[in-house]
Amino acid sequence: MTGKSEYARSAQMASALRSAFLYSEKRARDCVFSATESVLLTVTPAPTLATLIRSTLQAARDRARLIQYDLLNSETVTRAVFNAMLRADVLLDSDGNSIRVDLRAYATRVRSLAPDFRVRTEAFLLEFLIGTLGDVGIRDHLALAHVLFRQFDPNVPVTEMEDRLVTMLAAMDDRIELSPAGLYSVCAKGARLSAAAP
Repeated sequence: MTGKSEYARSAQMASALRSAFLYSEKRARDCVFSATESVLLTVTPAPTLATLIRSTLQAARDRARLIQYDLLNSETVTRAVFNAMLRADVLLDSDGNSIRVDLRAYATRVRSLAPDFRVRTEAFLLEFLIGTLGDVGIRDHLALAHVLFRQFDPNVPVTEMEDRLVTMLAAMDDRIELSPAGLYSVCAKGARLSAAAP
């Protein structure tokens, strides 16, 4: 898949993520990730998830200014990243347990993040696309790499993004299957695609 067809496929994937309030560009997502870590290291007592989101928003804006990145739609992006983190089970409560996606989530205090929270959050986005679209296959590697890791930076080659994607897929062999026809699917034990938005 190349050219216009690849662009159209990537746009379809971005639309699916936006519809579930999960979409963020890679550099914006990284700003929110870094800001969340910073806030949790400095704020006491542990903030509720609702408070953490508000505090992270300003920290993400500060982080973006520091690296001279224009963080557009910063509030929407920050909330979308937190929605992804919540659904990826990487926000931990005072007992070290993952905060559940339910009515109590935003009133729950966030003590820390899972050690591999960045990888797990992006793996969740990949799993969501595979499960939601239902026809994602090996022909879609570049489109997936674009929608998940595109940074609009010419110094980051497409090949590097694709390598990151296939490495992530390989690590998900406990919940993603590849059919003989070259299509990916989510194993029943790996499905966790219920909707939730902050």
